[in-house]
Amino acid sequence: MGCVSNNSYKSDVINEINLPDNSSFSIKSNEHNSSKLLGFNNLQINQTLIEFIEEVLRKKPSWLAMLEKVKQAEAKAGYNIDDSKPKISSSIGWVKGKENTRESEFRTQNIPNIQSKAKLSWEIDLWGKWVAENREAQELIKVESYTKEAAKLVLIHETSRLWYRYSYITENLELIKKQIQSHHEAHVLHIHKYNAGLDDNISIIHMENDIKNLVIEYNKQNRELLTCKIQLQTIIAQPFDRNISNPVIFSNELIPQLPNILPIKSLQRRPDVLKGLANINSQSYHTQATALNLYPSLNLNLNAISMGGDFSSPFTQWKINGGPIFDIPIWDPKRKTSLDVNQKQLKILELEWKDTVLNAIQEIEISAINYYSALNDLKISESIQNENLKLLRISKMKFSAGLLSKIELQKYHIQYEQSKRNTLSFKMRCFDTFFDLSKSLGFNWV
Repeated sequence: MGCVSNNSYKSDVINEINLPDNSSFSIKSNEHNSSKLLGFNNLQINQTLIEFIEEVLRKKPSWLAMLEKVKQAEAKAGYNIDDSKPKISSSIGWVKGKENTRESEFRTQNIPNIQSKAKLSWEIDLWGKWVAENREAQELIKVESYTKEAAKLVLIHETSRLWYRYSYITENLELIKKQIQSHHEAHVLHIHKYNAGLDDNISIIHMENDIKNLVIEYNKQNRELLTCKIQLQTIIAQPFDRNISNPVIFSNELIPQLPNILPIKSLQRRPDVLKGLANINSQSYHTQATALNLYPSLNLNLNAISMGGDFSSPFTQWKINGGPIFDIPIWDPKRKTSLDVNQKQLKILELEWKDTVLNAIQEIEISAINYYSALNDLKISESIQNENLKLLRISKMKFSAGLLSKIELQKYHIQYEQSKRNTLSFKMRCFDTFFDLSKSLGFNWV
């Protein structure tokens, strides 16, 4: 058997799988302007939210546990390289027995009661097996680190979504209250009209049903607000502070803008893609070390034994032996099977990484479609709201001129208030889809 290079079993999966170019994505960007990778906290996000997320990252128990897991992975990495270090052991004990050897001329005699032993063993790295295992250990640390980054990616985006939703629901509840009040005023006017014999009770029944439906909607939104508060409290692991209990006005918030970044760069920074590559590299180095384990190895061994009748004369008998041992595995089925298993595992990881990349592309594309669609729907909704505002202003002037009844004016009030709620809902959808897209593009905390 001859020596092999350290890269003989190194996977070339990165060369085999070319990531798609930017023209295959629906998101277009200027490569010159997108050279700088932005972090989540560099996006156009409310500063109060940024401070809230920073506090979450300081206090969230599950996140702190992820940080400890990285430290644990660094500690465990020592297991992979401990065998490459010299190992020294010693022992001392009391024994009772006899011996009959050539040295004693085959006369049976007692052996010394006190015995001590010392042993040194060290497998010298001839082919680079220990180097491969050390690199495997470093890649395993990267795997845990990317797992931590993936957890952070999910945490900051889910926190942001809840934070904005809390503000949205709070404002939406106020709008529902105004709607109920407007419907109630219209309901009173219809009752007066009915009592005057100018209308039947059909309109009154419709108004009462509308009010009941709004009350149901209010109760539903209020339940969602309470749920959202509990979720935020769980995330930050403490009672709400004033920034949560008194949120910003959601309708005044600016929708975050998609940064100028090439989509292909997002694949190069996504934690799941990087974790997949680290798993491949780790398994590749492990496979390499398994293959090199089939080659002869050089071991340095040193043994020392001393015996004495008591502690005052510990070296009545002693012997020392040592030297290099060349271990030649002529035939070891277990080692060969282990290599075959590791090679197949490496192939599985490569295929899983391909699937991760394809899923990441799909996630980016779907998120982009939903985001741009939400922006378009919001523009339409804002246009409808503006037109309803114009109608309300015109109806007020007509009412002042005595050309429109108060019942008709109230209808325009109700119509405008509903359009405001619709616009607010579409705006929340824009935030939801933006955070989906931001997460799929891998905008993590910086």
